[in-house]
Amino acid sequence: MKKIAMLAGLVAMGAVPAAAQTSPITFNARGMVAISDADMAASAFIDGKLLRDNAVKDKLTSIKFPLQRGGKTFESIIVSNSALTYSKSIAVPKTGGLAFVLDARVSPSEDVSEYKDAMKEFPEGQKLTVVDIVNLAAPKQKFAFAVGKNPTAIDINKNELMVATSEAGKELVFLEVNDDGKPTRLAHLPAQLDSARIIDLSFHPTGNYLAVTLDQTKEVGLYRIVRDGGKLKNIEMVGKPFKAGDNPATGKFSADGKHYFVLDTKGAVGKATGEGELMVVEFSLDGSAEHKVVSKTPVGLNPGAFAINPEGNMIVTANVGKSVQPWTEANAGGGSSLTLLKVGADGAMTKVADYPVEGIMPQSIAFDKDGSNLAVAIYEYLDFGDRTGGIEFWSVSKGDSPKLTKQPGKISVERGCHTIRVIP
Repeated sequence: MKKIAMLAGLVAMGAVPAAAQTSPITFNARGMVAISDADMAASAFIDGKLLRDNAVKDKLTSIKFPLQRGGKTFESIIVSNSALTYSKSIAVPKTGGLAFVLDARVSPSEDVSEYKDAMKEFPEGQKLTVVDIVNLAAPKQKFAFAVGKNPTAIDINKNELMVATSEAGKELVFLEVNDDGKPTRLAHLPAQLDSARIIDLSFHPTGNYLAVTLDQTKEVGLYRIVRDGGKLKNIEMVGKPFKAGDNPATGKFSADGKHYFVLDTKGAVGKATGEGELMVVEFSLDGSAEHKVVSKTPVGLNPGAFAINPEGNMIVTANVGKSVQPWTEANAGGGSSLTLLKVGADGAMTKVADYPVEGIMPQSIAFDKDGSNLAVAIYEYLDFGDRTGGIEFWSVSKGDSPKLTKQPGKISVERGCHTIRVIP
């Protein structure tokens, strides 16, 4: 008893290092960035009713790990952004330092409270905002500039950015930026496609290819990035875009670039009636064969995002379920889940388990640097009064029988949290 009392006293006096104390949140990374769209409730995806508070603004929250209760380890600032994209509305280099935030749709005038279709009727944006996150506990907005009408996705490769827009002839915007985030080169690249809007894009790990998802045609395609002296010169289509599921959305390459994973959501956000699927795409990088979907694995209802662990042998999808239903509906706020999948060396996937999530519309997900923990962005909760979003954490058990275990702590952020990025 004396030893226990002595240890408690030492902890109270700070003589025991903080790392030796138990934390309700464990996440092995230097930091994280989250963005929140405060302009609409999650249920607006279904009924168009924004339920907004004009005094509450879009935010960017940057977080420094390890977290300390009572210490300043994260901060939120006003940065305009939009949840009306497909999970690629912010880009952060692996080294951190800067965050590049798209504003795909701007805030409507204060007297607007409802749309028939929020995805289509929100005012179009065109801005990319650069935020200084060198000090993760004190982010600072640096500057913003126009990139094109209704930008839908952004990805980063070292100091290169690629942005998809809805502007004819400028569907792809390439930027090379300096250490301050200022563009030193800019090129508008036509998509070489007939009336097909790019809603998602992903750099290949080599930086020499770009995979895209096309909206109207429900196709996936591949571009080769043509370089001269290491600098981008142009892009050219490799093979032909091909049909991929019923409603392909966001995609990611495996770390070795051999496989491309794409979510088939089966419908618009929150409106699908059947389970989504995660597809494995085999690209022919040299164009000698046709691109194709080589396998599909069922995940949850209305999947919105997924993450691949650093080892490449696990994937977790975040599934919206029916949680975005208006609160007057009997199933409002329920049905969100995570789906855990094992991934073989050949890219084949096996579903392990589903895990219920209490929050509404989990729309972004990320592993930490060693894959031992998982962060999930929650758009909002079934809470009246002070509505907030959140970032929740799960521990990952590895091995032949992997599993997820919910951690007790969470980070409360501005309502509408829809995208997170990790700085390992």
